[in-house]
Amino acid sequence: MSISLFNNYLDRIFSKFYNICYENYKGLTKNPRWLLMRKIARFKTGRTIMIFLLKPSKKLCSSVVNESNSCFKDVNIDDVVNTLKTEGLYLGINLPQEIVKEIVEFAHSTVCYGNRKTNMGFFYHQKEQAQIKSGKHFIIGSYFNTSLLCPAIKKLQNDPKLLAIAARYLDVQAVHQGNMMWWSFSGKTTYYEKSQAAQLFHYDIDDYRFLKFFFYLTDVDDQSGPHVCVRGSHNKKKLSHLWLRKRETDEEIIDYYGSESLVKICGNTGFGFVEDPLCFHKGITPTHKDRLILQIEFARTDYGMQHDFRASSLLKCI
Repeated sequence: MSISLFNNYLDRIFSKFYNICYENYKGLTKNPRWLLMRKIARFKTGRTIMIFLLKPSKKLCSSVVNESNSCFKDVNIDDVVNTLKTEGLYLGINLPQEIVKEIVEFAHSTVCYGNRKTNMGFFYHQKEQAQIKSGKHFIIGSYFNTSLLCPAIKKLQNDPKLLAIAARYLDVQAVHQGNMMWWSFSGKTTYYEKSQAAQLFHYDIDDYRFLKFFFYLTDVDDQSGPHVCVRGSHNKKKLSHLWLRKRETDEEIIDYYGSESLVKICGNTGFGFVEDPLCFHKGITPTHKDRLILQIEFARTDYGMQHDFRASSLLKCI
């Protein structure tokens, strides 16, 4: 038992050290302005000051949304934005089944990449063979260039209601930062693997203010990796959450926020929700069934760091 606890402790130390080093390396080599934002934006005062300094020259004007061009005709923009401001989460932005069908067919007919590695490509139904051939254990299988290859995803990132919700919440003309679509594979995982797959409590810092829309593309229940959000935590964090940003345990989150603040999100294929990712959140590791999910992100600024674009020359199958 003591050896297991020691190994778990080493996993945590290694994971934290790796994440810090990787963030700084990526920022310094790709976009130092993004790295500076990451240091400032964890603090509410820092976000407030930078949003004031970077405010657009023209005030955001409300405009009539052309609902006939939206996939989400029954969604009330005011309800979504008001709920987001207080809770950081709004449930029930659901996809039409024809859109779900198109995206799921795309997922099954397109190569995904194990653990987001561009040289680890395989079709979903070939995952077991790909693991054997590569000698790797895949926790997730990600897709690249989704908006270029799938018209339905391109349509969603330009949906007038999603853009209107984002603009109202961000208080500027929303900028599309990027998409992500990935499988979370069921099975046992180590602490480090959970950390790399965002399956431990954390909060994101992608801009001074930003939003993510999520859509389940498989049925999600307790055993197939439901997303968990800590309601209201975008507005409230203790100092250690700010100064020592890291993956947090369930016990640490419950001790501070209370178990009643945790929202476990289950839903059928097509179920969608929007979240302020400054809330603590995680995806639970699936135990019995794989989960496929789509994420569409909007922000005030596009730092070029959140998109899923990869040159075709880099993408290799196993």
